[in-house]
Amino acid sequence: MYVTDKTPSLFKNFFHLGTGLDFENRWLKLSESIPWEKLDELYGVSFSSNAGRPAVDSRLVCGLFLVKYIKNISDEEAVSEYEENPYIQAFCGREYFAQGGNLSRTILSERRKRLGAGFFEYFEKEVLPAVDRQKFVRVRTQEEKNDGVFTRMLEKIKSFFG
Repeated sequence: MYVTDKTPSLFKNFFHLGTGLDFENRWLKLSESIPWEKLDELYGVSFSSNAGRPAVDSRLVCGLFLVKYIKNISDEEAVSEYEENPYIQAFCGREYFAQGGNLSRTILSERRKRLGAGFFEYFEKEVLPAVDRQKFVRVRTQEEKNDGVFTRMLEKIKSFFG
């Protein structure tokens, strides 16, 4: 069979990220310096282990918060970046490329309300400084961040819980 770019893929939704990604990519390198286990531990405290619908994976949510911080974009734009970029999906812990609206545009605002001040204090004091120190992904300066959109969001969260 002759295959062209117009030949439909039999398993188009099963693109395994590990087989086609460059492991020298900045997002994949950054992922190695994030304390995912500690974030998962803090994230899990906000959810019941035996009741209700299963929560969205902690690495996905924390990864989206980091994409939002690094790129200084809105919640909705962070979700769009995730949906469009296989490297960001891999950074967020995905093994297979997920196409299209599998993720709610309001996931970050929903989790912001649920996770509480303790989670965001750890995030602000431990994770963000590590991201700022790393050399792989350029974090925008305060001027580029439009006077600290992410910092203002953290302050709003703290005031809500404090």
